[in-house]
Amino acid sequence: MSDALPHPTSGADLPAPVAATLQRLRAVLPAQADAAGALLTRALAPLAASRWPDVAWSFSSLTNTGLPVEFAWTSREAAVRWTAEVAEPEAGDASRLQRAAALLDWQDDLQPWLQHQRGARLKFGAWASARHGDEFAAKLYADLPAGRLPPHWRGRHRLFDSNLLFWRMCGVNPDGSVECYARADELDLAALRAFARAALGDETALLQRLLQVLPADDLPRPSGISLALSAQGQVRALTWFTFAKAMFRDDAEVERRLRDQGQGLSAQVYAALAAGPADGRWRHGMIGVGADIAGNAWVQCGVRPT
Repeated sequence: MSDALPHPTSGADLPAPVAATLQRLRAVLPAQADAAGALLTRALAPLAASRWPDVAWSFSSLTNTGLPVEFAWTSREAAVRWTAEVAEPEAGDASRLQRAAALLDWQDDLQPWLQHQRGARLKFGAWASARHGDEFAAKLYADLPAGRLPPHWRGRHRLFDSNLLFWRMCGVNPDGSVECYARADELDLAALRAFARAALGDETALLQRLLQVLPADDLPRPSGISLALSAQGQVRALTWFTFAKAMFRDDAEVERRLRDQGQGLSAQVYAALAAGPADGRWRHGMIGVGADIAGNAWVQCGVRPT
């Protein structure tokens, strides 16, 4: 096994970069970091037992190095957030949604999502995700084959029919609500304003917060959006996102832009994530700006652990 790979060392339960990130987060949110570490250890156990040990810690599309864990930050709250693979690389993608559900002790009906994936060609299958904050929350990320939403969600909102959007995955919550993610190769500010008006009724909160982060006069391309809906189909939030490297020169520039976007413990969580050592590769992944139906807006970002 290559020494360059971030695999668990003898006696360790987690890849070294993940363990180091959790250690930094423990100084800010000790109980939440410990809970995240315990669940991540369970999530990654199948990878540690993989028949392909040289592949297990570098195969995932979650991060730019293939590391099967990404942490996330948002300015709206202080929490330890992560997304992870739940199955070894040799496992079939069609099995990953059920395995992620088993990890998270899922109680909601997954049959519509399993049926939608059945027999289809998948990009990643599924990921498990969790938020350890004042309360615990879990989410399943389900791959959408060929950019198609499952039948029970088609037609729920007119943005689902937009020719600008290619729907890639859905985050499924235990209460039946979803957050659907789309790639948009030709999205510009004018179209984003129209999307925000269609979804939220008013684009002001989203655009004001976006302009605090955006370093240019228009959106980088490609970018994307996510639409969060209740189980009954009511809009909860709209988020715009793109890769951090599409907007900024390097990780240091991202950090300079984001360090003032959070407050209190939220700012400390971001500082802990961003304090990891540089390794010559981009550490910030997707960066996003969102707003909810009540007019609250926030900034968020994925961060690869080092």
